Amino acid sequence: MGTRAFNSREEVRSEFMKTRVIQVDPAEPDPRAVEEAAAVLRGGGLVAFPTETVYGLGANALDRDAVAGIFRAKGRPADNPLIVHVSRPEMLSTLVTSVPPSAEKMIFRFWPGPLTLLFPKSAAVPDIVTAGLPQVAIRMPDHPVAHLLIDAAQIPVAAPSANVSGRPSPTSASDVLEDLDGKIDVVLDGGPCEIGVESTVLDLSGTVPRILRPGGIPREEIAEALGVPVEVVSAEGEIEGSSPSPGMKYRHYAPKGEMYLLTGRPEEQRDTAIQRAQEVLKDGKGVAVLSSSENVPAYLGLKEKFPGLFHVLELGPRSDPAKIASKLFSSIRRADKLGVSVILSESFDEAGLGLAIANRLTKASGGKVLPPRSARPLTVLFVCTGNTCRSPMAEALFKKIWEDRGGPGGVRVFSRGTGALPGMPAAPEARAVMKTRGVDISGHVSMPLLPVDVESSDIIVAMTKAHKEAILSRFPAAEGKIFTLAELASEVVPGDIPDPLGRGEEAYEETAALLEKAFELVAPRLLKHPALRKEDGDRSASG
Repeated sequence: MGTRAFNSREEVRSEFMKTRVIQVDPAEPDPRAVEEAAAVLRGGGLVAFPTETVYGLGANALDRDAVAGIFRAKGRPADNPLIVHVSRPEMLSTLVTSVPPSAEKMIFRFWPGPLTLLFPKSAAVPDIVTAGLPQVAIRMPDHPVAHLLIDAAQIPVAAPSANVSGRPSPTSASDVLEDLDGKIDVVLDGGPCEIGVESTVLDLSGTVPRILRPGGIPREEIAEALGVPVEVVSAEGEIEGSSPSPGMKYRHYAPKGEMYLLTGRPEEQRDTAIQRAQEVLKDGKGVAVLSSSENVPAYLGLKEKFPGLFHVLELGPRSDPAKIASKLFSSIRRADKLGVSVILSESFDEAGLGLAIANRLTKASGGKVLPPRSARPLTVLFVCTGNTCRSPMAEALFKKIWEDRGGPGGVRVFSRGTGALPGMPAAPEARAVMKTRGVDISGHVSMPLLPVDVESSDIIVAMTKAHKEAILSRFPAAEGKIFTLAELASEVVPGDIPDPLGRGEEAYEETAALLEKAFELVAPRLLKHPALRKEDGDRSASG
């Protein structure tokens, strides 16, 4: 395949009026073919190219106008930053002002590979790349075509996933064309991607290493390499302004059909999927199940009964998360092509690569879950602001009073915060007043409120009226099951549960005493909740 030089961006654009596909053998990439795409990048054009994770949509990271083309082609929000791809560590000198020792350690261990690191950006990096933030996300892909392309272009390449914003990420050239044909200049077709989920994004700027997006490098490997614990940040719906990392602020990977995530043991997920599918199929609507290999045989009866309407898309065995990850996005896209109304996905162990799989499935489903119908516990959620004072005390006290009053087992009780930072311990004063009551909350860690928490709860108890209103505005699914404690126990709680933060241990004692009085009334009332009726079956799960 011949090469030619392009003298201007306009010449590149006129040459590629329609998206052109260039086939490249990843085992032996033809430098001449790759140079054609590199020339497009140098001229300010857009090139989709394969990486070991997903296909990226590349532009010259140092050219503001070229990068703006990425946002236009994808329909990507301007406050969602991009990842810059390099082919050699030496390229960092142009892009960053410093490389801390911890980052050097990660580069040595994991580059090239699916790990993105955040660095303080240099003035050479346009603000559009970082969404105006002072840090730039950079990685070195481990794919021969990507490496050769960046080397040939002799520029750093800004590249998000090569899909329309919000859609499932592309793991093949055909996926790219499905979304972006006619919107970009070139697709380098290097075959399917190996890993199938995006890179892990790691922030080393604070005292505790933080994973901003789970991905191809598991948390366990990063923690082992650094020799310290690593925090996983979950900020869905909590971010105002620009997101510090791609994949945090907006819903991603969304299919066209309604998608639900099945929870519980594998056999419970299977049974729930069959029950839900039957309800949808009887109305003449299509259903696809993203299934583990182990559960595929159980779905064959429905497939025979509803040919053309019920589809089973096998992801792989539960013992092989790498295979599941590699087929995840392509299976979601396949379900869309089948035209189904509902997609039911099994869930998987979150160890290792499973954390990234769980993250993608949760985002693809928008947090909508289907718990086991035959073993679903009554689920009670307490919510305050920071999840370090009121709600963890409420969680602990309710569990104790429920047990003391002889409530049935299998009730799940947990707490969250509308503005919580993940991983914070309970306040020392809260731990102290709980200890006097024989309750240990020293192991509590704060968590922000997510859609999945709202979807999976039967009763949501807000500490204040403002909390209730904020939750309803953000999570419509809370309608009909969220109450303030004053609404549930008006006899003893006249209004909001006061926040004791910063007011000393006496204030915490007053709050705890008020919660105890309320729960003495609330616990027996919840015994009448429909989720505890005998016909709902035995409940073996616990909180």
